[in-house]
Amino acid sequence: MSSKEMAKNQMSTNHKKQIDTSYVFVKNRNIFDSINERIASKENGSTIILPHTCSRINFNVSGFANILSEKYPIAKENFHMLYRDAILGKTQFVEVAKNKDYNHSVIIANMICNNNNDHKHRAINYAALCYCMNSVKFKVKQLLNDNDIQRVEIHAPKFGTGSSGGNWKFISELIDDTWTNITTYIYSK
Repeated sequence: MSSKEMAKNQMSTNHKKQIDTSYVFVKNRNIFDSINERIASKENGSTIILPHTCSRINFNVSGFANILSEKYPIAKENFHMLYRDAILGKTQFVEVAKNKDYNHSVIIANMICNNNNDHKHRAINYAALCYCMNSVKFKVKQLLNDNDIQRVEIHAPKFGTGSSGGNWKFISELIDDTWTNITTYIYSK
């Protein structure tokens, strides 16, 4: 067996999850630390889209949205400016950070796909989530058509579960179907 074949065989046995899905599942790593490293890197740097789910009524004040609003208050402020335009299926893109040396940005994708917050019913609307995820895919393509941007990645929390009440197995299949051929990292606590 050649060294190339051995390396390929070793890679396939160490990364089975990566072969089965179109995304990489990241554990025990802070999403914001990873994002900051990516936008600050010249050689392996990237513009980052950070999608998360929002309610059509509110930015959400629990879970990841709460952490996000502390880290990037402008994402929440811009969401509240939508007011009546905050309809299910709409995705608002907000640039929250930029590395001017390498032209890499962090763009928050406020995916409005939660219908209620009463915690008695599933808040997430899967049809709206699909629409939002497609908007993220088209934003990636749009950014890659910009001559100054060479690489775009998606870095996301394990969205749509928690207070949204979604089924992760189903959402992960949506990620596989929608964000194929886009470098995607999903972070878990």
